[in-house]
Amino acid sequence: GDLAWVLTESPSSCGACGGKGCGSSTFVRMLHPREPEYAVLNPISAQAGETVVVGIEEGALLQAAISGYLVPLMLLLLGALLGGIWGELQAVAGSVAGLMIAALWLKRRRSLPSPVILRKGSAGCSVG
Repeated sequence: GDLAWVLTESPSSCGACGGKGCGSSTFVRMLHPREPEYAVLNPISAQAGETVVVGIEEGALLQAAISGYLVPLMLLLLGALLGGIWGELQAVAGSVAGLMIAALWLKRRRSLPSPVILRKGSAGCSVG
């Protein structure tokens, strides 16, 4: 239909072992014992079992990084600075309050662009 569930292929860090034996792949498997599935838009009507290339809008990664890292950091620092006017304990409370405000803001803000299936085939080849 209009929505597909995709599994990602996790490349190994060096490509030598295909992610089966080195320490970095072991660490990843410990954190994610099974591959996560992602819901993506399916405008090309890809079928189950097909290999596809998924893309996101230009700037979406930067937007997500700013939303997920920069805004919480700035609110944490702002809260600490404002609380620090009255003392050390208030600075800690202010930083926690800043993080809580950031968490609420992130929870309400769900407007990041959705990933979409661009074409069938793998990322390394072009299927006409």
